[in-house]
Amino acid sequence: MPPPNTPEEGLVLTTTTLALRPLVQEESSSAVVDLRALEYESEVDENLICPICRLPLVSPTITNCDHVFCQKCIVQAHGLNPVCPVDRLPLKLADETRTAPKIVHNQLDNLLVRCPNRPRGCGLVVARSLVENHVTRYCDKTLVPCPHTSCDKTVARTYSEKGCLHYDVKCEYCDHVYEKADLEEHQDNQCTNRKKSCELCKTEYVRHKQDEHMKECPEAETPCKFSSLGCISLVRRKMLDEHARLCEYRVVGPVGEQLAELQAALKVLQEKDQLKERRIKFLENKGFSMTTTSTSEGITDISLPENTPPQDPAPYESRDQYFLSLFETMEAKVERLSSTLNEVEGRHSVMLFNETLPIKDQLTEIRSTLGVLGMHVRWLMNFRLQERGRVGTSSADISGSLAGSQDNNNNPNLPRRLSDNLREHPPRL
Repeated sequence: MPPPNTPEEGLVLTTTTLALRPLVQEESSSAVVDLRALEYESEVDENLICPICRLPLVSPTITNCDHVFCQKCIVQAHGLNPVCPVDRLPLKLADETRTAPKIVHNQLDNLLVRCPNRPRGCGLVVARSLVENHVTRYCDKTLVPCPHTSCDKTVARTYSEKGCLHYDVKCEYCDHVYEKADLEEHQDNQCTNRKKSCELCKTEYVRHKQDEHMKECPEAETPCKFSSLGCISLVRRKMLDEHARLCEYRVVGPVGEQLAELQAALKVLQEKDQLKERRIKFLENKGFSMTTTSTSEGITDISLPENTPPQDPAPYESRDQYFLSLFETMEAKVERLSSTLNEVEGRHSVMLFNETLPIKDQLTEIRSTLGVLGMHVRWLMNFRLQERGRVGTSSADISGSLAGSQDNNNNPNLPRRLSDNLREHPPRL
C-alpha cells in the first residue's frame, strides 16, 4: 500500500505550487540520469530517505517543521493536501520551504551507486555526484548517436569509432540475422548455441569470449612469473604457485620485482621530465607572444601567429594538445576550489543551524508571552468597559430621582411632607 500523500502521475498542481513547479520541470528535462532509478551499493541511512517516495532524497527540500522531502514529492503531495505529510500541520509551500542544508547534499552525493548501464555490462561503482559525468563522458556502454550522418539510431560508445553498425549480419552460431550493433548482445544472452565447453577444464563459456576464458582457465599453460628473469618453463595456471616455490629463479625474484618497480617509477619520472622540457621550450619559443610572468601557470593570454615559422616547431605534437593540457590544469584547480567551497559552505550551514536553534526557542517563548499579555489586556479592556457601563446607569438613576423630587415640590395637590411644615413654621421655644 503506498504511503500517505503519494504523488500520482499526471497530477494538476494548484496555484500554491506554481512557484516551485518550473524548477521541478527544468530538473526532470535536463537530467541525463534518473537518480530515482539508481541502484545503491549499500543500504542507505533512513535519515536520507524521503518519507513520501521512500527513495534516497533527490533535490532535498526542508520545511519549517524540520522535515526533509524530495522537492518534486513535496510539490505534488502539497497539491493533494496543503499540509506537511509527516505531522499534518498547515504548510505554505512558497514561504515555509527551503533547500536542505549543504551537509545533507554532501551526504547524498557521497552515496555509492552502480552505473545505470549495468545491464549492458558496465560494473563500475561510483559516487552519486559523479554518476552523471561517468555516463555522459566515460562509460563505454552509454548509447550515443550513430556516427553516420544518415543514420538516426544509437550505438554503444565503445563501438562509435567503428562507423555505422546498423546493418544485418548472420550469427555464426545459430544462423539468425541481427544488426551488427546487437550481435554481441545476442551472442552473450540469447543465442541458443552460445555456450561451449572448454576442452581443458570442461567449463562452459560463451563462444566469442574464448580468448578471455583462456586468460583465466586453470588448465591453460602459462609462462612462469619469473620468465622475465630467464625461466622458460610453461606450467598450468593452477600450478603456478607450486612451481614458483620450486623455480630456480625464485632467489632473484624479489630483486627482479624491485627492479621492475624502479623501472616503472623511472619511466614516470622521465615522462614528467619530458613534459616539463616541452613546456619550457614552448615558453622560450619566439614564435609565440605572451605576457611576461614569473611562472608558466601565470599565463593569462597566448596569441598564436597565423604563420608559424617552420624552423621553430612547437614542442607539443600540436597546439591543440598544449591548450588541452592548460585546460585540464585549470579544470583540476577549479575542482579543488569547488570542493573547498563546498566544505566551507557545509561548515557555515552547520554553524548557522546551531545558532538558529536557540533563536527559534526564544522566538517561541516570546510568542507565548505575547499571547498571555494579549489575553490580559483584552480582559482588562472588557472589565473597563463593564465599569463604564455601570457608572452610566447609576448616573441616569440619580438624575431621574432628582427630577422627580422637584416635580413633587411644585405640585400643590400632593400631600406635604412633615419636613416642609417644619421649615415654614418652626417650633417656638
